[in-house]
Amino acid sequence: GQAFLPSSTVMILWRLSAANQLKENHAWSILWGLLAVLAVGWPFCAVLFVSTGVWALWKASGLGSSTSEDEKNKKFQLGPVIHVLVRTAIHAILIQAMVMAIDYYFYGQILSPIWNIFVYNAQSGGDELYGVEPLSYYIKNLLLNFNLVSLLGVASLPLITFKHFVKRFFPRPEFCNHDTQKCNEGTGSMEILVLVPMYIWMGIVLPRPHKEERFLFPIYPMICFGASITMKEAISLLNNIMSKKQGRISRKVTLWIGLALLSPSAMISVSRSLALCHYYSAPLDLYRDLFSHAVTATSLSVSNGEDTITHVCTAGEWYRFPSSFFLPPNHQLGFLKSSFTGQLPQPFTQFGSKKESLDVMGVGSFNDINKEEMDRYIDIDQCAYVVELVPSSFESSDNTSRDDDIPECLKYMDFDSSAGSSWTQIASYDYLDADSTPLLHRILYFPVGMKGQAIYKGYNLYARRKRKLW
Repeated sequence: GQAFLPSSTVMILWRLSAANQLKENHAWSILWGLLAVLAVGWPFCAVLFVSTGVWALWKASGLGSSTSEDEKNKKFQLGPVIHVLVRTAIHAILIQAMVMAIDYYFYGQILSPIWNIFVYNAQSGGDELYGVEPLSYYIKNLLLNFNLVSLLGVASLPLITFKHFVKRFFPRPEFCNHDTQKCNEGTGSMEILVLVPMYIWMGIVLPRPHKEERFLFPIYPMICFGASITMKEAISLLNNIMSKKQGRISRKVTLWIGLALLSPSAMISVSRSLALCHYYSAPLDLYRDLFSHAVTATSLSVSNGEDTITHVCTAGEWYRFPSSFFLPPNHQLGFLKSSFTGQLPQPFTQFGSKKESLDVMGVGSFNDINKEEMDRYIDIDQCAYVVELVPSSFESSDNTSRDDDIPECLKYMDFDSSAGSSWTQIASYDYLDADSTPLLHRILYFPVGMKGQAIYKGYNLYARRKRKLW
């Protein structure tokens, strides 16, 4: 399923909008776009729906007629255009009113998340604290996630443009289904409208220094749609060329051609999905074990009648923590100081997102420039569990690694052990060591021939041993 992220939600809403646009249902197409822009809290996605609005106004004006009968009587109509604008404004006001009412309930004040996110992103360098990547980062992600489909998808609009150019200025029969009269007809207007937002989005997202895979989520359906257009055009061209020699290709043969072209891509995609599950599922498995162990330990302990907080601690592995839903009641993620120097998350209080939460956590616990807040951190002696990613070399008795290479949590536990505490490892799962594994075995999963190729680290869970009372 999809994660509950603004980017993935926008992706779903764009698909609904595009589906209605292809059906010429412009009212619903715009409505889904308004929900994406106003209700999700990611207003930058508005650029994905510009072509939707422009096309709806164009059709309403009477200038975008699609029949030859209407072509002769084209005339601009102001009334329908005003109707579309007024209807859109009413829908936007209603959606924004509902969003602000919900926000008021949870935040306790009238505010506009859209305005806040614009102000936040207008500040320079705010997101660069979380890492910067070269342009190749997105290229690699598209190839990893879509392989051949990504290339076909990105090539779709240039291909349609080239086909339109050839049909208009070089009307050859093989480009016009052997009917040169059709070379004068319009080509793929709706297809172009659906594909244009993909290139606008890439033009905005690709140059930004801070890059995340989720920023590409909104254009994933466009990539698939574009790939299907490229496949259709390629098979159609092949069909037209072959029909000059031996007649038109049957639909059955066309289907087999499509399967032959896409089967390698499908197998690579399956292998990639298996690799993600096999190599990187350790955090989900480990926190499942943590939940079971913590529930058992709680049931066996003697309660003093107070709801004390048990801390599950980590240092540099904080960003792989899946969700607080993986923790039992009265258990909370704790942060040990690591090499990361940005602002870390803060748990919700009983006041949720209201201002009263700041009084509980202390004034100044948040800032809008992602600078480090030292009140996020706790000491190792407050931790009941520790999660750390440990290279296999550190689990051997002859480990002679430098102090700088020792995982941060192991240093904390060693220091705590010297003070009289002791820790035991209660779970460990394999997590791929990307730096030590060859490229091919890092990105794909092979059911055979894997022995010795994939190198793993240990994604380990440690529990504090309770001191015996004498």
